Amino acid sequence: MRMTLGQILNVLRGMAPEETALEDDPVGLLIGGDLDAPVTKIGVCLDAMPETAQRAAQAGVQLLVAHHPLIYRPLRRINPAADPVGRAAALLVKGDVALYAMHTNWDRAPGGINDTLAAALELGNVRPLGADGAAALPRLGDLTPPRPLADFARFVDNALGCAGTSALRVNDVTGTKMVSRVAVCGGAGAFLAGDVLAAGADAYVTSDVRYHEFLDAAARGLPLLDAGHDATETPGMRALAHRLPQQLAGVEVVWVGGG
Repeated sequence: MRMTLGQILNVLRGMAPEETALEDDPVGLLIGGDLDAPVTKIGVCLDAMPETAQRAAQAGVQLLVAHHPLIYRPLRRINPAADPVGRAAALLVKGDVALYAMHTNWDRAPGGINDTLAAALELGNVRPLGADGAAALPRLGDLTPPRPLADFARFVDNALGCAGTSALRVNDVTGTKMVSRVAVCGGAGAFLAGDVLAAGADAYVTSDVRYHEFLDAAARGLPLLDAGHDATETPGMRALAHRLPQQLAGVEVVWVGGG
């Protein structure tokens, strides 16, 4: 069955409504505009960087679905030679590839980034940390059986394949604290540590934790595990790539994010 760009965007918006994204998060269709254009092949990635845009164009996709928006702020100029964002945009336009971003709306969506992260860490009884705003992004779940913090850190390291820029960092694994209730948030979620602590979490897995955020959480008695941006969010985008063929009859879906 032939599907158009507009029809596919309706499916994506049904999975993660754009209005559920955080304020000022530029989700949605960032490049491309012909909603009647036929789409037979979709690429999925975490970041629409130049090398990803090149792979998408070479693979012959008509739509690239990325987690992180390529264009966060209006571009004053496009200089492919000097600016990676401009270079990626130029490659996509030249290759006639539309770009759609599913960011914080996919973070909080059922089956999205944070549900997938919770599943990867084998958490049970998973539920949103909160109902509104940024607090609706993380997930809270139960670890069965409970483990000592040091053992849990090793488990996270292995489960997510933390390495390179996603090498695991932990503010404290020396104590004897047992981990039973865990909060997870893909991407930079340390700013929600207070909400996580108030919810009774024994540990919080997120990424991009700054030095003083580590110190503050340790002083409050909350272990922070920084598993890296890539390791905490790529599983949720790969899950999307596996899920889309079930929603889009006759449309091929390929992973172009590398790795």
